[in-house]
Amino acid sequence: MLRLTTRRLSIGAAFCFGLAMSLSAFSSGGTPEECARCWDDCIAIFEQCRAEGGGTECFRERLACVNRCGCRG
Repeated sequence: MLRLTTRRLSIGAAFCFGLAMSLSAFSSGGTPEECARCWDDCIAIFEQCRAEGGGTECFRERLACVNRCGCRG
């Protein structure tokens, strides 16, 4: 039970970090460099989620994170 709680907290913290990074990129105009940094952060969060044993929620969260970046490539 503790492991599941820890994983959920980690995913929640990663989500909040990704959201903060996305909002930061969005509010500052979203230059290509900022978009790349935001996407890289999303991928790092995704890889951490997968390493911690996350399943399909990692894919959904990565897609939501990339969408929050507000960048189209």
